[in-house]
Amino acid sequence: MVEPRDPSTEPNGVPADDVGERAPEAAAELPPVRYSVKATRKAIGLLDVLFFLPRLVLRLFFPRLLDRYIMGELLAPLGFGWTLFIVLYVFSVNLFKLAQMAARGAPLPMIGEMLWLRVILACVYCLPMAMLLAGLLAFGRLSGESELIAIQAGGIPNLRVMWNAVILGLVLSVGGIAINEYIVPPAGKRLHGLEDQVKVILKGKVIEDMTDQKAFVIQDFEGGQLVRVVIAKKFEPENPPDPAQMQDVTYISYVKGQADMIVEARRAEWIGPSQKNGIKQQWKFIDATTQLLGHAASGQRMIMGSEEQVLTLNKSPQQVARDQKDADQMSYKELGDYIKDLKSQKAKSRVIRELEVERERKLAVPFASLILAMVGAPLGIRRHRSSTGVGIGLSLLIIIIYYIGMSMMGALGQNSDMDPVVAAWACNAVGLVFGLFLMWKSSR
Repeated sequence: MVEPRDPSTEPNGVPADDVGERAPEAAAELPPVRYSVKATRKAIGLLDVLFFLPRLVLRLFFPRLLDRYIMGELLAPLGFGWTLFIVLYVFSVNLFKLAQMAARGAPLPMIGEMLWLRVILACVYCLPMAMLLAGLLAFGRLSGESELIAIQAGGIPNLRVMWNAVILGLVLSVGGIAINEYIVPPAGKRLHGLEDQVKVILKGKVIEDMTDQKAFVIQDFEGGQLVRVVIAKKFEPENPPDPAQMQDVTYISYVKGQADMIVEARRAEWIGPSQKNGIKQQWKFIDATTQLLGHAASGQRMIMGSEEQVLTLNKSPQQVARDQKDADQMSYKELGDYIKDLKSQKAKSRVIRELEVERERKLAVPFASLILAMVGAPLGIRRHRSSTGVGIGLSLLIIIIYYIGMSMMGALGQNSDMDPVVAAWACNAVGLVFGLFLMWKSSR
């Protein structure tokens, strides 16, 4: 039988009334408790070191925490997209060619440098693609995880959030123009020089199909009429005491639109300006074979051989060097000077239009980063929950449409009376209107 518990005592038999009286004595018998507080330091990792400067820049230019957070969300997919599109753009076209060179005996350091230079040449074209993908992925995640709803609940509209993408697109546009102007031309020249060195190392093996090495053509005009055409496989600039020279040269002279004389030579060396006419430049053709055609040979073809023959051109070595460059190997200013030279010689208008379109593209293509930032951000908000694969696919679709439109407008500018500025900037203008409309819809 269980006995009832006495409420006047504790389980240990101590009366409840004595607990309050004995508390000070019990506390005195207990050993003192010592507390020690040790400061804990967070370990600094590699990522903290790598992102220290970007975080510092973000804090300086974006003091608000929300802006830094949105920028952080944009920068990660931007780097991922830039790398992805460069790999697709460069490796799909050039990796097989470079592998063939390495297999035929080209030094691996040269192959690696050529691959790196190809990456530099492609980086400007990939910036708008990366900006579009960054907007789609970053704002798609913020919208899918309802973070934008929380931001709106704090009284901040979507337009204020998307403004960060516009700022980043503007920065990329300015950076792309700077790369096009100061980095791409030297990289193109260096790549051309490396391809020539590889040809020498391979000792005559056929690699023109792998290096995209083509004979360059010089057109010489007088009074709007084509009077001379020079075709050469290689140009070597002046390197004192060696003069500027062209290798494997074909010189064609025209009279009233008809070929009058053809000179083929192993090489042509620059002598200097003509004493009679300072504009004309004298070139000495060595190991030359001359063919007289048409009225110069009284209706018959005459072939003559000579060790040396002096002929004239309207172009100096500097102009010849500029003629053999692609538009990608010239800065905006250099290309403008070249166009002025052609206009002074009254060259064909179609040739001038092609170069004017290419010059305007040097600004229009980098500026597309800003346009596609205005398109990608609102599209990302409207997509809501979607995967990274969907974002990549959508960005590829928009990029394909954009570059097809730019190619079509460029062709119209080169082959019709369309103004080159309109041809180069038309796609950007359409994209700007579309982007502003999407941002307006998302802000409502």
